[in-house]
Amino acid sequence: MLLPGLDGTGKRLAEFVAQLGADFDVRIVGYPPRRPLAYDALEQLVRAELPRDRAYVLLGESFSGPIAARIAADSPMGLAAVILCASFVKSPYPLLRWAAPLAAYAPVKSMPRWLRGLMLWGSGSSGRIPTQAQRASAGVDAAVLRARLAALLTVDASTAATRVRVPMLVICARNDRLVGQRCAREILESAPHAEFVALEGPHLLLQTRPRECADLVARFIGKLGSEI
Repeated sequence: MLLPGLDGTGKRLAEFVAQLGADFDVRIVGYPPRRPLAYDALEQLVRAELPRDRAYVLLGESFSGPIAARIAADSPMGLAAVILCASFVKSPYPLLRWAAPLAAYAPVKSMPRWLRGLMLWGSGSSGRIPTQAQRASAGVDAAVLRARLAALLTVDASTAATRVRVPMLVICARNDRLVGQRCAREILESAPHAEFVALEGPHLLLQTRPRECADLVARFIGKLGSEI
């Protein structure tokens, strides 16, 4: 079960899913592109999509980390493990908590493409960014993106993370310009049993290092044995 980043579409995850191969039954939980929902509402949406008849692994990318952590804290039936990639359980920008109300005015659609590329992909050259990936947020309302931005400025799921008992894998991007190494340390402080791996790459690690990430995820799931 893949929970996508801020855009909520999952369109950028196609290559990662392809690299996982046919041995994995993968489902991407998309978020509503025209309804501004905060973390609590999105969490309920994800819970309603969880399998009831089989074991599964929950992977939260970036923005979705707190959702994955909160769900895993309750050990729902069938959950075998949780994976957080380039993610966090507390706001990556704690000093900007006060600015959450101002997120309603953030230029989420007008930010220069080169700047978005630099922050997300590690390169300001649009030629290095897949066309489909560049358009991932095109069908998402600006108000929705702003609501999610406001939510991540105030979120704190660290207490929930302390209650996670299932195996956990934390994948961190060493060159992440959006979610720093501190976020990975905070996850490990809350869930010290988690396995930690750092890969070279920018924030969109599943997109820029899909083969390596798929291998990590496959090995991690393989170690779960009969649990899944």
